Amino acid sequence: QNQLLPPSQGTNYDSMGLASPYQKVLAAVCYGISSILLVMINKRILYTYKFGSPVVLLLMHLSFSIVFLEGMNLVNLLKLRAFEWSLAMKMLPLSFCFVCNILCAFYALRLTSVPIFTTLRRMTTLFVMLAQWKILGMTPSRRVVECVLLMMLGAIVAGIGDMGFDPVGYLCVFANNTLTASYLVAMKFYFGSLNLAAVDVLRYNCVLSIPSIAILTISNGQLVHVLYSLESTTVDFFYLFLASGFMAFFVNFSTYWCTHVNSPLTTSVTGQLKNVLTTVLGMLIFPDVHINSTFLVGIGLGTVGGIMFSVHKFMESQKVKGESEADDTNEEPESEDSAIEMTFTLKRGRSNNSFDENRSGDLDVRP
Repeated sequence: QNQLLPPSQGTNYDSMGLASPYQKVLAAVCYGISSILLVMINKRILYTYKFGSPVVLLLMHLSFSIVFLEGMNLVNLLKLRAFEWSLAMKMLPLSFCFVCNILCAFYALRLTSVPIFTTLRRMTTLFVMLAQWKILGMTPSRRVVECVLLMMLGAIVAGIGDMGFDPVGYLCVFANNTLTASYLVAMKFYFGSLNLAAVDVLRYNCVLSIPSIAILTISNGQLVHVLYSLESTTVDFFYLFLASGFMAFFVNFSTYWCTHVNSPLTTSVTGQLKNVLTTVLGMLIFPDVHINSTFLVGIGLGTVGGIMFSVHKFMESQKVKGESEADDTNEEPESEDSAIEMTFTLKRGRSNNSFDENRSGDLDVRP
């Protein structure tokens, strides 16, 4: 088979033992590196080059994503589920939330430094945790709450030490966090039973969003202005612009890939590690970072909180896994085949949730 990933309806390589250690490491590395590159490229476009049409940038991201998704599906490198217009109509409000979320992220990235942006974005976990408690009735453990509070403390301290404080930028980040949490919890609440993979959701969002965004950019003249401006821009900017579109797709694809051949938890841990590297690179590359002791303490607290959060979620998942396996051994299935099917279903249900809370602060829905 030349299919790079399992069918998006739910088959998981790891649960069937089909993913080699090389594939698992490669998927995690691709996800981490692509996430870092996407933030750096977009920051350079929006901040260094003062690109003033984030809506056009979003249109290009979505266009690249749908072209690559359909292309990979056509050559059987990726198997998407059949498109259903009835489901698409139900997802229309969420697609609007998706678009607003990314636009907020673009403006936030432009107006805040990369370290501050990364630190404040960790607070998405707090928003998701509160929403899941209120809407889904899910109560987090005390240790997880402590880690989230540590991340929040780090964000507050970093904000106090941020000499380049921009209230509009901070407002955009918090709007970004709120929209991300709302989007993830709504997907889990309304569409969790459908087991939609991240690439399927991305496909629906692209199909639903591209026409309205295209009409908007054409009617207000932004698209025409950008196309004319590209003729007079430098070659570096042109390549960055194209790279941004490709990386926007590849981040979502590599997130899906990493989650399928490893687990949502592995994706979460990789996300925390790449956040550390993103913070360091942001300090070294861009001149809008004003380093002082308070700023560094805040960044450090947020980073430690994020790592501890992933560690505790890993410990909890191992505990749940052990309890599930113990329950399996205590049951007497009717036949050997039914026992295998029962165990596979349990594993698949845990590992394939594309909207798992472990990835809540990291799903890109990304800038």
